[in-house]
Amino acid sequence: MKATRLFLIIITALFFITSCTTDTQDMNNPLVTPPAQPEPGMATVTGRVISENTELPLAETIVRLAEVVRQDEEAAYVLDVAFSPGTDSDGEGFFIFENVDPLEYVIVVGDVYEIYKVMADEDGKAKTWISVEDQILNIGELIVDLSP
Repeated sequence: MKATRLFLIIITALFFITSCTTDTQDMNNPLVTPPAQPEPGMATVTGRVISENTELPLAETIVRLAEVVRQDEEAAYVLDVAFSPGTDSDGEGFFIFENVDPLEYVIVVGDVYEIYKVMADEDGKAKTWISVEDQILNIGELIVDLSP
């Protein structure tokens, strides 16, 4: 039963991106403690999650990186709850993904089994970030509404 549920989540987590915006490094929103440089050939992604409703940091909130896959003009992002990078924000809402593959990602905040938010641009389309080999990508603050 768990394997079937996991398979369904993986399948339903595949969404098509018809248009997206891509952000690069934004060092105007540094972390309290800067992360160490990534290992050679890897990347680090940092940021902070903030509640849209309370404007307070979202402590101990799940943050996941969903890999973007492109073919010609089409793109999709894939969130695999077993293998996609995931972490929890700290008490101040900061998160760090250390030593991840330098790829293009969509960010998903929250519990994919319960309430979650796919980060989007102003048009409501999934927003992508590109992590670069041997660099730290600080995506800044993500304002999120996780209310039911």
